[in-house]
Amino acid sequence: MSSFSEWIASLRSNARLTRATDAVLGVIASGPEEAAYCSAQALANLADVNVATVVRAAQSLGYSGWPAFSADIRSRYLASLSSRSLYLHNRGAGMLETSIDKDIELLERMRIELDENVLNTMAEHIISAESTGVFATGSYAAPGMQLAHVAQMLGYRVHLHSGSVTSMVNEVNLLTPSDCFFAITLWKSSRALVRLAEAAHEKGAKVLVISDRRNSLTEIADEFALVPAESSELISSLVCATSAIQYLLGCLARHDEEQTQRMLGKIDELWGVTAAITEE
Repeated sequence: MSSFSEWIASLRSNARLTRATDAVLGVIASGPEEAAYCSAQALANLADVNVATVVRAAQSLGYSGWPAFSADIRSRYLASLSSRSLYLHNRGAGMLETSIDKDIELLERMRIELDENVLNTMAEHIISAESTGVFATGSYAAPGMQLAHVAQMLGYRVHLHSGSVTSMVNEVNLLTPSDCFFAITLWKSSRALVRLAEAAHEKGAKVLVISDRRNSLTEIADEFALVPAESSELISSLVCATSAIQYLLGCLARHDEEQTQRMLGKIDELWGVTAAITEE
């Protein structure tokens, strides 16, 4: 829980905070699980303030309102849990309908909160780069695999690096100012990934990040997109991250229609020659 506590402490260290805002943050610090899932009115009752104060507190901290602040509290609270604790936290659901409904909720939130111009800019960096390395660890490398695989089909030099840290070090060492470092990090951040991003930034490469919250990686990034990743099941949801990747790939495809059609035509031919893909 230390990272969550440190985050709250950093918010409370702002000398310009009002006494009421500090009271709201104190309640969140003392009961993060309850604060992560309660309404603005419920939090106001706990802090002994009115609901407008809770909304103003969120806005004074840089959020559009309580829903955005509440979502950040949840993502940071869930990131503070161990794998076992997260499993126990979500264990009570166990229904397909609940899981699907949660992903629909996340997609609706992303549609409202995510600025597509951020993804457009990220796509422009990939298009203009000589090569793009996609760095991700564990199951959260899955959206990165999709990005690298389909981008290559479209003719872009995009490669996924999800193996050992030493192999990632080798790849970062080869980056130049003409390249991109693309990181995907959900739930918990890898310290190694942060250090690699710092090294890529020092080498002049563009650093692009998809994450579920502001963190050390987003602070380094030239561009970052925040996507919800809460889940009613064991691991964080990949649905929103995958949706963002699909949009990025669409941007790459639409950039040069002639190249896209030519490259996909060649792929179709190679699939036929190698029998890599069949209709059976």
